[in-house]
Amino acid sequence: MKSLQSLFIIALSISLTGCINSVGPQGPEGPPGADGVQIYTSTITIFADDFVVLDEFSSVNEFNWNILDEETVDYGLVMGYLRFDGETAWHALPFSVPFENDLVNLRYVFDIDSFDLVVEGEVANNNDANEAIFDGDDLRVVAIPPNLILKGKGIDYRNYEAVAELYGLED
Repeated sequence: MKSLQSLFIIALSISLTGCINSVGPQGPEGPPGADGVQIYTSTITIFADDFVVLDEFSSVNEFNWNILDEETVDYGLVMGYLRFDGETAWHALPFSVPFENDLVNLRYVFDIDSFDLVVEGEVANNNDANEAIFDGDDLRVVAIPPNLILKGKGIDYRNYEAVAELYGLED
């Protein structure tokens, strides 16, 4: 009887050990990843000489990109940030700077394959001086396709450092 009991305990131990260490059936395959889709980021130095006067109040600096596709333009996020020469902080665009008797606005517009930086002042024919404010400064652009946008309460996309940390961007 003792040997039958011992045999039963051994059999039970073996069967329980088999259950604990066994691998169950594989689950269903997850959704496909974003194959080849990535967040695009670029830093460009702004030069006053690259601006073209549009009218007596505004000038434009055109950057031709081949990275912005229709889906990113229509449903993604495209953001611009400004860093003044010699500083470390990034400022989200649009950005306004009081200058002498003028208020100068730096903003951007974008479309498929283009990103344009626009300088606008409130004083007519002050374009050269307004463009010179940003000469040598850095423009940082971040383009996030719609399927990579992280949504959540408290995400501040105007804060470049927060965006860089959230998306793992490298400077």
